[in-house]
Amino acid sequence: MTLSTGEVLQNRYRVVSLLDQGGMGAIYRVWDTRLNIPAALKEMIPQPRLDATTVAQLRQQFHQEAIILAEMNHPHLVNVTDFFEEEYSTYLVMGFIEGESLASRIAREGALPESQVLAWAWQLLAALAYCHSRGVIHRDVKPQNVVIRPEGQAVLVDFGLAKLWDPRDPHTRTAMRGTGTPEYAPPEQYNGHPGHTDPRSDLYSLGATLYHTLTGQAPLTATNRMAGRDQFVPLRGLNSDVSAQTEAAVLRAMELERNKRFQSAREMAMALNGRGPTLAHQAVSPPSDPPVPAVSRSPAMPPGAPPTVLLPNLAPLATASPPAPHPPAAAGKPSLRSTGSGLVIATPENVAWLLSQPRPPAPRAQRQPQ
Repeated sequence: MTLSTGEVLQNRYRVVSLLDQGGMGAIYRVWDTRLNIPAALKEMIPQPRLDATTVAQLRQQFHQEAIILAEMNHPHLVNVTDFFEEEYSTYLVMGFIEGESLASRIAREGALPESQVLAWAWQLLAALAYCHSRGVIHRDVKPQNVVIRPEGQAVLVDFGLAKLWDPRDPHTRTAMRGTGTPEYAPPEQYNGHPGHTDPRSDLYSLGATLYHTLTGQAPLTATNRMAGRDQFVPLRGLNSDVSAQTEAAVLRAMELERNKRFQSAREMAMALNGRGPTLAHQAVSPPSDPPVPAVSRSPAMPPGAPPTVLLPNLAPLATASPPAPHPPAAAGKPSLRSTGSGLVIATPENVAWLLSQPRPPAPRAQRQPQ
């Protein structure tokens, strides 16, 4: 049911305008009359012909997922603030992100500069690393779900297809069934595929998003690529200005076989910075039941401090003393800096410096006396 302008839900959210509409529901701009701020309201409509028991199960799963999403806090993720049901529909309330979707930017300008795209890529990889560390798979990364703020920061929005993922249990559940958008969805995300989605599925979708952003053309769907592998045009075949390093990283993220893709957001970030393997044909063994790392909340930051971005599995950072000064990053290359407290600060000017540093040497094995 389409909501009307001026309609009020829960005696709190007044509908301002319709932002987008699809087969599973719609997204509205609303005004939160309690906090006097704008918000985004996502309406989830159950698929037709579903029996009442299935609909009840889906709503319960979605409720559980909404609670987890509401606990997440990251500068490059939209905040989930509320969840409720009204009549036959389920609603998710998210922060309203001022800006322009990446899809609109591509439609207006075509292929975008590599340095800018890489800055956004590192921000989105930081967001995905945070999601994956908490067992959440987004499952719908695409240009339409990336908002570029007026100050130039990228924010990943719309958790409508997000999935609760336990890496120790391959039989995971999807809160609201869906396959994502075909051009950006990996093969395992299609209904009926014997596999299941995991963090590598999001990396495929991000790779497809970067392909579109750097070329101005959406990639072939995974099914079309499998039907005719010679039809897929490598990135530099459409934009020769893109570096070979970036092309190799994007193509590896878009591998049809999951074991050939990057195994983590951190690994993909390193490859985009030239510090990791990028060869598309290089297979990597799948992770063996990795535990979900705990993510600690950062202490309160002083006013004006840069946003805190926690990337799991980075090389250990010194915690006893403040970080030593480092040389400035190359122009257009983001980097990471330690706060001296075990956290990592990400800014659009610098993300790659820390990733470029060598890992501490592994401790030598002690020889036992004869």
